[in-house]
Amino acid sequence: MKNAIIFNDSGQDLTRRTMGAYKVADMMRKVGWTVEIIDWVEHWSDKEVQQFVDQLPYKVTLFAFGNLWMTDTTVVNKISFLKKTYPGSKFLLGGPKPYQTDFGADCMVFGYSEKALLPVLDWMFDGGEQPKGRYPEWAPNSLLVDANHMYAGLDIDKFDCEYHSHDFIENHEALTLETSRGCRFKCKYCNYAFLGVKEDYGRSEDDMYNELMRNYEKWGTTNYIISDDTFNDRDNKIEKLALAVERLPFEPNFTCFIRLDLVISKPHQVDLLIRARCWGHFYGIETFHPQAAKAIGKGMHPDKIKKGLLWIRDEFNNRLGLYRGTCGMIAGLPYEPVQSWYDSLDWLDKNWESFFYWGLHISDDPDTQTQSDFSVDAQKFGYFETKNQEVLDWSIEKGYNVPFKADPMGRLNNKLDNRALVWENDITNFKEASLFGEMYHNKYFFKQRLSNFDMTEYIGKFPEDKKELLSLTLDEMYLKRKYSSVNKKRIEQYKEHKLSLFK
Repeated sequence: MKNAIIFNDSGQDLTRRTMGAYKVADMMRKVGWTVEIIDWVEHWSDKEVQQFVDQLPYKVTLFAFGNLWMTDTTVVNKISFLKKTYPGSKFLLGGPKPYQTDFGADCMVFGYSEKALLPVLDWMFDGGEQPKGRYPEWAPNSLLVDANHMYAGLDIDKFDCEYHSHDFIENHEALTLETSRGCRFKCKYCNYAFLGVKEDYGRSEDDMYNELMRNYEKWGTTNYIISDDTFNDRDNKIEKLALAVERLPFEPNFTCFIRLDLVISKPHQVDLLIRARCWGHFYGIETFHPQAAKAIGKGMHPDKIKKGLLWIRDEFNNRLGLYRGTCGMIAGLPYEPVQSWYDSLDWLDKNWESFFYWGLHISDDPDTQTQSDFSVDAQKFGYFETKNQEVLDWSIEKGYNVPFKADPMGRLNNKLDNRALVWENDITNFKEASLFGEMYHNKYFFKQRLSNFDMTEYIGKFPEDKKELLSLTLDEMYLKRKYSSVNKKRIEQYKEHKLSLFK
């Protein structure tokens, strides 16, 4: 028998489930593996992990980690403990976070793993051929497999994930729905996989309907995060989801990543999104500066973007009665003067409910091919490694490019990558842009209303308070009402369920 435990986490104190570990478990079970998942592993002590493993009626042969939201320190410490406690077991890591540390694993799979998983398992346990990959200098005993390029999981047959009774899914949870793979666009700063994809790799209306119905009938699930990099890059994706939703015997709620300029240029998308009950949006606007917007591949004039934001909010509120749009902004883009950051922040503070600001992060990681245009050729866009010793000293003090010290709040980047180019250009530098992001966090973050993703996290837990939830600031939600205690209680209940499974 082949038996595995997969460790997972969703970051901080949220109880949102990330789908990757569960999809891998689903795939492994279908080829004969017995798999248990331990979620929210940051909240499990070594003693509790050992208690769970020792109660199993079989020997664990593989310990795996879906490490996207785990700190490197947690993964390193857990693997070290498990190696000492269960000698002879093997260790596998997976996820879209760049690998930049020697975790002590046998294999590290980077990116979407649907097509890499079985070759990796065959090599690790059945004497199969070594998968395409290499042993990096910084982790000489760990095979690094860049699945996004060597085993590109773009054209896949199975999008859905079948959860197990041992996962203890509760009806208030927001699960993940994936409707397609790849993004039609290629923004210059973006280092996600499968950009500029022209083919349609979406799933069918019936396939989405069947997954939504199965989760509703099994777990009572009605709330979802759509994981597509850009959900509205094709009209037919939204229309297929809308048709599936209109067949359901319940009202679901969806949140997703939306390209705002597309909605403005294609106003019929508002109708489709309302029909699909997709009313939680994250907009990667990045800048309100015209030249900067063009430089990153977003050409719509910022005045039109601002007007469109206000129009979309009114349309959803008037027609559906539910809406939360969260804007993502970046300080440090080409051609944008520093004063423009402050002007944009001022407009958002006066006119919008939910937004984030980050300093520009340019990855300097040479070990994967999934890199933005900025990362591949920073100098082409005017970015050079700074010679300013004060900026270099500051970056080291803050922990950038230092193992285990990547920014814990993720304020500088959304890929959890701690190999950053400490850059400067003709206008500003890495430190100034980063400190602007920190200033936003310290002075503005808790004034914001709940983001679209936070709304999805809580709407199922407090279903009678949708309007009230939309009105709450992060300060009111987390500091005054201490709603995060609900998540901590949920995690403790989950641990009790898991630890009692095999008693």
